[in-house]
Amino acid sequence: MRVEQAAHGAAVDPRIAAYLAGSGLSRRHPQVTPMTGDASDRRYFRVRLDDGASLVLALHVGPIHFATMPFASVARLLQRMHVPAPAILDHSDELGIIVQEDLGDTRLRARIGPDAVSRHMDLYR
Repeated sequence: MRVEQAAHGAAVDPRIAAYLAGSGLSRRHPQVTPMTGDASDRRYFRVRLDDGASLVLALHVGPIHFATMPFASVARLLQRMHVPAPAILDHSDELGIIVQEDLGDTRLRARIGPDAVSRHMDLYR
């Protein structure tokens, strides 16, 4: 298994390496880069694959029970309501990893900017 090093030559977290190997993504020469986190104890990583695709991994401090997480319930609700939100692509309870669709770095608020309120609704949709 070959997993590219994280940014600045740092070693990839062993749980991320295990997930990439177990999911078969390690065959796609992933490059793992830390992302800016939020106010939680999760750490986020962007995984770029050799075909240009990218994913976001949320790494929890320990094992999770995805089926009972409020995050999973809200994600299912948003999906049923057809609210555009990052799709949950996979997870590993044992490794404490949730894999999400990568929507890029542009925040909706930055994209909306000073546009007219009528334009806001188009962007939200």
